[in-house]
Amino acid sequence: MKINWQNKEIIRIKIKNKCLSRFLFENGSLSRFIQGKFKGRFNIDLINESWIIPMSYEKKILSLRDNEIAFIRESYLNCNNKKLVYARTVIPQQTLKKQNQYLTRLGQKPLGEILFNNNKIYRDNMKYAIIPLSNELHSRAKGNCNISTNLYGRQSIFYIKNSPLLVFEVFLPDIIQ
Repeated sequence: MKINWQNKEIIRIKIKNKCLSRFLFENGSLSRFIQGKFKGRFNIDLINESWIIPMSYEKKILSLRDNEIAFIRESYLNCNNKKLVYARTVIPQQTLKKQNQYLTRLGQKPLGEILFNNNKIYRDNMKYAIIPLSNELHSRAKGNCNISTNLYGRQSIFYIKNSPLLVFEVFLPDIIQ
């Protein structure tokens, strides 16, 4: 099923949980925000960092060719051994050509530490959505967790020296418990 990405004003009406709203609409570093709200051990649980062909809607957003590969990073933002957010970053080859190779070697380091600590990097076009159970992004986000409800997510395009990278953040049920 397709995801209907919407602007903040439209999706805000559909969200009844104030705690979820605070996380979903946070404009700064989500990692830093989580660390401030949850007391305990924060860590990045790296799922994957590799060069692969992005999903079809990712290619469309980034204007990539059908067979073009990109660097994909998938991880969970955890606190106290609970998965709170699934993050997926898609970085086109052209973005990595301009002295940005370090983005392929972040490992356990939060991407937000880089994106929000450099005034030459900016975010554009932030969108929000309900991620349906039948969507591939939902399947990737839930991983081996038993999640049988729709999830909320957001997508952002960041620009580093006018070159894009796409970030998806899907909020898992433990973030509001």
